[in-house]
Amino acid sequence: MTPHPFGRGMRRDGHGQGLVEFALVFPVIVLILFGVFDFGRAIYAYNTIANAARQGARVAAVNQVVTANTRCNEDMPVEDPSNPDWSVLACAASSAVSLGVQTSDVVVAYAPPASTPKLACPSPPSITSQVSVGCIVSVTVTYKWTPNTPVIGNILGPITLTSTSTMPVERTFP
Repeated sequence: MTPHPFGRGMRRDGHGQGLVEFALVFPVIVLILFGVFDFGRAIYAYNTIANAARQGARVAAVNQVVTANTRCNEDMPVEDPSNPDWSVLACAASSAVSLGVQTSDVVVAYAPPASTPKLACPSPPSITSQVSVGCIVSVTVTYKWTPNTPVIGNILGPITLTSTSTMPVERTFP
């Protein structure tokens, strides 16, 4: 038998097979990993807007000022309703500032409870038409979430996340 020119027999070894298999599986592993990160970002975004809706409902239960001013200073009392230091929209939006939620993404509505449908609950309230104690305030925060992973972004596209929180009005203002 004549020797092989490279010093080995004619038998084929599996050298490189693992590299080929890794090259085939690696993109799938990376896609799954980025998908997990995107899913985590979506959960974070939903939790953030849920907290923002809850914060907005809490503010609306004690302070019915629904203006789009940019301040949310809950430490100061609202002395002048025409120039408040804090409002429902501003406090809800500032609770989700990490997502870039604006006051235009927050909707506030007042409605009478089912037990007393004739209760005065103007939506939106004004200085001349106040909300009654016991009305149900509903604050809805909307956010458009987009995945970072291009493949997942092409498949899913942007997703609109919405969270609503409701509370009864505890006191009227002003």
